[in-house]
Amino acid sequence: MPGSRLECALGLMPNGGVLADVGAGDGLLARRLAERAGVCQVFATEYGEGPFGRLAAACSGIQKLTLRRGDGLAPLTGEPLDGVAVLGMGGRTILRILELAHSFPRAVFVLGPMQATAALRLGLAERGLAIRDERLVLQAGRPYPLIVAAEGEGPPLTALDAMLGPVLRHTRPQGFGMVVERERQLLAARLRFAGEAERGIILGEIAALEAEENADN
Repeated sequence: MPGSRLECALGLMPNGGVLADVGAGDGLLARRLAERAGVCQVFATEYGEGPFGRLAAACSGIQKLTLRRGDGLAPLTGEPLDGVAVLGMGGRTILRILELAHSFPRAVFVLGPMQATAALRLGLAERGLAIRDERLVLQAGRPYPLIVAAEGEGPPLTALDAMLGPVLRHTRPQGFGMVVERERQLLAARLRFAGEAERGIILGEIAALEAEENADN
């Protein structure tokens, strides 16, 4: 995971307790979390044999760091997790992982989708989770959202909230205009193949995006 996204994720994770990095890759985030004085234990997981082997080699001998092999949150069931990072995956994959979120009622989830972010935001409520915070990280000229979710109810999301992020719409961080433009391009691509009924909906969403963009001017 590139540095700035890693640093942002670290800043959003709890400073203590029992933490986990699901799909930990090279284990860098998990290792950094294990260095925190207030952290009791960190779990790092991978599913495939090859990725798990690489994770094990990268994390050998790290104190407070325990490796688990398995799919999503399943190998962590029963652990009293305070914070869980799920980064670098598609939004729908993250939603599938979060089907077990109810097993960790006190956990804060830090989510870093690579695509399908709107689907992820909309699907959180179905899993009993509400958006608590959002950040936007610019990496190699591309904006990457990071979403903080926790158990509870939040206000219903509008179409713009799902596309752009309810917190990001309020904070409007650097790179927010790029997010608006990217969503507009995706809608324009859908418009070319849309039927008559769908065209009206898409045109309305494009108009709403343009109004959102003009709100800064």
